[in-house]
Amino acid sequence: MRRQTGQMARTIGAEEPAAARRMAARGRRLTPQRRAVLDVVLGSERCLTAAQVHVEALKACRSLGLMTVYRTLELLVELGAVRRLHADGRCDAYAPAAAGHGHTVVCSACGRVSEFTRCDLREVSLAAARETGFRIDGHFLQFSGTCAACRLQANRST
Repeated sequence: MRRQTGQMARTIGAEEPAAARRMAARGRRLTPQRRAVLDVVLGSERCLTAAQVHVEALKACRSLGLMTVYRTLELLVELGAVRRLHADGRCDAYAPAAAGHGHTVVCSACGRVSEFTRCDLREVSLAAARETGFRIDGHFLQFSGTCAACRLQANRST
């Protein structure tokens, strides 16, 4: 999920068939409703709520219900095609996920999402395990801030 336009198109094009294969492996079809949801999320550079996905996906599939959007988003999260995010003012939002382990940075101003893969949280997870007695099996890391475009726009306004 790189932000350069050419790479973005290649990532999306590569992810849709992968998501369809993973659905098939779980005995699920890529229905027109699921395709509409997948296309909306994979085509966005911003995090979207389920309601926003629903509004956009209705343009491609008039028979799409909001519950189907929620179920499809959950399936896509399980398949690793989409990441569930926490967005300011919106508890759950969704964005495309690059292949493999990754983390997100979400713009507090416009909702643009970028992904990064480098994270060395070994010391933090060991400290959490020592302090809590838990065996740490995984983690979720998300940063928020202001993207370069929003900072530039804010600087022009002042």
